[in-house]
Amino acid sequence: MGTTQDFAAVLAAVSRATGIPEAWIFSKRKGQVYYDARWIAVQLMTDLGYYPGQIADVTGMTARNVNLILSTLRLREPSTWRQFRDELEACRKAMGIQIHS
Repeated sequence: MGTTQDFAAVLAAVSRATGIPEAWIFSKRKGQVYYDARWIAVQLMTDLGYYPGQIADVTGMTARNVNLILSTLRLREPSTWRQFRDELEACRKAMGIQIHS
């Protein structure tokens, strides 16, 4: 798949897992559920092998913000980590992405 198709597949998977409409994932909306959806989408694009600059091009974010998302994932509040992890794993499974630890 190309970047556009991968991005569309990521948005669809994130929307299904989080319940956030695709059009709202990279909107200016604020709130933890929107931040989580963005973080999941950025992580999935990274899992697919895209670099921050490429992710920035399709999301409308800056490469700096993409890097910020990737570097702050581990700083999340522990009480919200489980739901976030479950949503991320559901997206990975739906897209057939396997991460080997």
